[in-house]
Amino acid sequence: MSDSRKGVLLVVDDEPLKRFTLQIELTEAGYTVYEAPDADIALKHISAHPIDVVISDVRMPDIDGLQLLEKIKIQSPQTHVILMTAYGSVDSAVEAIKRGAYDYLTKPFSSEVLLERLDRLLACQKIDKKAPDRQVDDFGLFAGQSNAAHRLCDQIQSLANSERDILIVGENGTKKGQVAEKIHKLSSRSQRPLIKFSCTASGSDMLEAELFGSNAGVTAGHLKLGRLELASGGTLFLDEVDALPQELQVKLLRVLEGKVIERAGSTERVTIDTRVICATSKDLRQLIDSGHFREDLYYYLGVAIISVPSLRERPEDIPILAENIMKNYADCSGGKTVPGKISPHVFDLLMTYPWPGNMRELEHVFERAIMNASSDVIQPKDVVLPVKEEPAEHVVMGTSFDETAGLTETVAGVERTLINAALRRAAGNQARAAQFLNIPRTTLRDKMAKYGLFCEPRNRE
Repeated sequence: MSDSRKGVLLVVDDEPLKRFTLQIELTEAGYTVYEAPDADIALKHISAHPIDVVISDVRMPDIDGLQLLEKIKIQSPQTHVILMTAYGSVDSAVEAIKRGAYDYLTKPFSSEVLLERLDRLLACQKIDKKAPDRQVDDFGLFAGQSNAAHRLCDQIQSLANSERDILIVGENGTKKGQVAEKIHKLSSRSQRPLIKFSCTASGSDMLEAELFGSNAGVTAGHLKLGRLELASGGTLFLDEVDALPQELQVKLLRVLEGKVIERAGSTERVTIDTRVICATSKDLRQLIDSGHFREDLYYYLGVAIISVPSLRERPEDIPILAENIMKNYADCSGGKTVPGKISPHVFDLLMTYPWPGNMRELEHVFERAIMNASSDVIQPKDVVLPVKEEPAEHVVMGTSFDETAGLTETVAGVERTLINAALRRAAGNQARAAQFLNIPRTTLRDKMAKYGLFCEPRNRE
């Protein structure tokens, strides 16, 4: 960052009054401030001066704020951008964050709001400049080489030091709670508490007291502080926010917008400084349509959304994720000997499995594989994946049946059909086909020879 006073800013707005007013207010606050009426002049300023933060209007002639943002990220990647507009919408705000904007302000906003965000941003920037660049590999269970993994890590880093409350969406098992932990760890709030709370933990009355606190027993010395108040200065992670009753959704929205709470049984207003990260595995738009989730709360949370990809969307990351899981297991083994390697043939199984339980299921599969392993290397035989079984009558009905055949011939026909189906499902991989059938691979080979079954030798074990 530049040494010039608190920092160097550039205000870009085609409205002269707004531009000059901001320039005066920010200068009085201790910043060095340049101004530009359009994107072309703004880019010339960035070429001539080290700009820390650009504050730009979105609606401008010729080149708008989003296009300017893209050009700035190419020309000066270290420069942060805050966009402002009188035409606030969820879609444009989300798009701005995705393209790398630090924050998004809807006009009219107070200079205090802007100054608070600038002060926090530049304080965090000083910290970041002292730390080594973060790599994708530092993201543990979210690491990987896929576009989905890089996009997720970029979103986490981009939003970590934004003061916006966040909505994390993703299927069950995608580790949304760990995304929240990472955001908190990378934020300027990392030295303050991260409190986690599930909105399915109790009934409506209990939920209100747990979240907002209660003065109901204050005369008896039983003042109860809610999670929102306890997390002040830090972060509150609300899991399964879709489970909140409607009346508490209204109350939560008021707190998110005003950062003021009223404890149950009291009219006292308590100011808090809590960042809230919500998570859900449900489609909130469907819940809005069915009347189970408030549209205004969704629009507020929808400004900053992180979508955690399912594991089947990023199968190419499974080898990296598996290695990280193994390392974490070894680190927590208390000195016990555990397998240190994974056979490449294991990935033939892992990368074709649909992983309905996502990361949580992958962890459980590897924990079991470690316990099954008889050597330092995890082999395909150690990996147990659930198999969706068809009812026996479906298999028999799908088999050609000869009324003149005896029981032995009929059983042999069904067995041959099952082996064929398993080989097709395993794409010719005998180890995996044997696992589907729950028989040793040597037994599968014998039966294949018995029935004259052959497949492409794609299994390399």
